Amino acid sequence: MKRNFIYLGIVTIAALLMLFVFSTGEQTPTRTEADALLLAGVAGRINQVERVEIISAGSTTVASLHRNDEAWVVDEMAGYRADWPKLQSLLAALATARVVEAKTDKPEFYARLGVEDISAADAGGVLVKLGFKDESAGILIGHKAQGRQGQYVRLQTQQASALVDKEFDVPTSALDWLDTRIIDINASEVAEVEVLHPDKERVLLTRISADQTDFDLVGLPENRELRSSWAVNSLASVLSMLDFQSVRTDEAVDWASAVNMRLLVFSGMEIMVDITQTGDEYLLRLSASYPGANIAKSGVETSTEAGEQPSIELQAANDVAARVEDINRKTGGWVYGITKQKYDAMAKRTEDLLKPLAES
Repeated sequence: MKRNFIYLGIVTIAALLMLFVFSTGEQTPTRTEADALLLAGVAGRINQVERVEIISAGSTTVASLHRNDEAWVVDEMAGYRADWPKLQSLLAALATARVVEAKTDKPEFYARLGVEDISAADAGGVLVKLGFKDESAGILIGHKAQGRQGQYVRLQTQQASALVDKEFDVPTSALDWLDTRIIDINASEVAEVEVLHPDKERVLLTRISADQTDFDLVGLPENRELRSSWAVNSLASVLSMLDFQSVRTDEAVDWASAVNMRLLVFSGMEIMVDITQTGDEYLLRLSASYPGANIAKSGVETSTEAGEQPSIELQAANDVAARVEDINRKTGGWVYGITKQKYDAMAKRTEDLLKPLAES
C-alpha cells in the first residue's frame, strides 16, 4: 500500500512537470507592465549607443547614423553631420518612456496600432534600431494615440505591444536627420559685402559701424538712385540662418563660372562664398578666414613674454579664431544645394539695387 502511494506521488509530480513545460512553451510573452520603463535594460546605457538605424515600410533603410570621433553622421548622406539635438531628443524619449497600458499581442491586430512587422510594404510604423558595441535593440514605433497622450510601440523581439507616455519624432527622410544649417551670420555683424561676377562686375557695400543702419553702395552711378535701402541691406542678411536642400562632397563641380561673394564682419572674420547654377541645381560652397590671426598671435606672444594676462581684445580674437575653425570644420569639402530664391538674393548686380532709369 505504501509502495503504491509513493509510486502514485512520483507519477503525479512527473505529470505536473510535463504540464508546466508544455504550458510554458505555448504561452505568449509576458505583457509589458504599466508604469515600467519601456527599455528597462537599455535606459541606463543610452549614452553608450554607437549607431541608430531608422527603417520604414518594406524594410527600407531611411538613415543609418553612427558616432565618429567628432560627431554623429548619416551614412546615406556621404557621412554628413547629423542633427544631434533631434537624435538626442529621440534617444532621451526612448530612455525615459514608460508604459501607460499594455496592448494587443495578436499579430492580426498590430496594423491598427501601426506596430506590424516592418517588412510589410504597407507597414504603418517605423523601426528604430539602437546599436551597442555587441548587441542591438529594435523598437517599432506606431501611431500616436487618438484623444489621449502617448504613442503605440512594440519591442521587435516581443509580441506584446503597449501605449507609452511619450510621442516620438522619427523622420522618414534621410535629409531630415541632417544638421541642415550651413551658417548663421546675422546682418548686424556685417561690415562689408562684396559680390564679384564672372564678367568682373563688382558690387561693394560698406558701412563704418554697426550703428550705421544702412549700407552704402560704393560706386553709385551718377544720376541714379537706390531702389530702396532694403534692397541694399538685404545683401548683408543672405547668410543669416542659411539652410541647405541637399549636400554632397565637393567633387566634379565646375566652379569656373561661379559668382563669388565675400562678407566681412566687424570681428574681423571673412566668409568666402561661391555659388553656381548647374542645370536645375543651385550650388554653394563656403569657407571662413581670419586675416587678423597673425596679429592676434603676435599679441599672445608679447603678453606672454611680459607675464601679462591676455587682454579682453586678445580673448575676443581667440574667440573669432575658434569660430572660424568651427565653420571650416563643418563646411570644408562640402557642396550645398540651395533654393533659387536664395541664389538670386546672393547674385545681385548693381542694376538690381537701383531704381529703373525711368523712375530716377
